[in-house]
Amino acid sequence: MARPEKFSVDVILDAAARVVLARGGTATVAEIAREAGAPIGSVYHRFASREVLLVSLWLRSVRDFQRGFIEACRTEPAADAVVAAALHIPVYCRAHPSEARAMTLYRHAELIRTAPEVLLEEVTAVNDEVNAVSHDLTRRRYAVVDERRTALLRAATRQCPYGLVRPYLGGPIPDWIDEATVACARAIAALGD
Repeated sequence: MARPEKFSVDVILDAAARVVLARGGTATVAEIAREAGAPIGSVYHRFASREVLLVSLWLRSVRDFQRGFIEACRTEPAADAVVAAALHIPVYCRAHPSEARAMTLYRHAELIRTAPEVLLEEVTAVNDEVNAVSHDLTRRRYAVVDERRTALLRAATRQCPYGLVRPYLGGPIPDWIDEATVACARAIAALGD
């Protein structure tokens, strides 16, 4: 019988998330190994480089966030889905500060150009389902999908809530952010009516 893994991928990624919350993108493999209680060799056994480790953390954090966002986008009626999707951002970031901070390590558009080869396919496709669900929400909300309405829904459900939350990542997110997010999402979405 094989021995259970002492320092699994998730144990190392959990440690990386805690270090990134405290130190941001300057987190080192040595700090992550220390936080995990693992030898550095165990970290490099799972992740070929610091970049592979941090991009893997980013991907795991993004996928975790996206599950709730996708579910919110599927809410009925569509007007409620817009608000639920927007509100998911501050609610998630408040409940998962380490993952929220980890999602700020990279910008997707830049990471597509610089990601380690082993993760490039996953990085490239990470937003596919979110984009499909957002497209469907635009159709449900307006009955017509065009460039303007697509941009309005993106602003209402992603850009505005993220802009409100971003200055507070890594610390407490004030409750008023939720009210502002709801107000912004409704007002921006209404511009497409």
